[in-house]
Amino acid sequence: MTSAHRDLSRRERQILDILYRNGRATAAEVQAALPEPPSYSAVRALLRILEDKGHVRHEQDGPRYIYLPTVAR
Repeated sequence: MTSAHRDLSRRERQILDILYRNGRATAAEVQAALPEPPSYSAVRALLRILEDKGHVRHEQDGPRYIYLPTVAR
């Protein structure tokens, strides 16, 4: 685990693991893959936090955002 990944919360690391495994995912797909998933809005907030930290970026696909990891594992 890189030092940047050590600074993440458990939930943020879980989300990044999902994105690394899938390569890309929507917030709904991330939510479905999480154990004991939080609300959809909580997942979106966590993805936004990861984006602000530079670990994730998004691409717009119509009305949806597709999230992708930006930091090497």
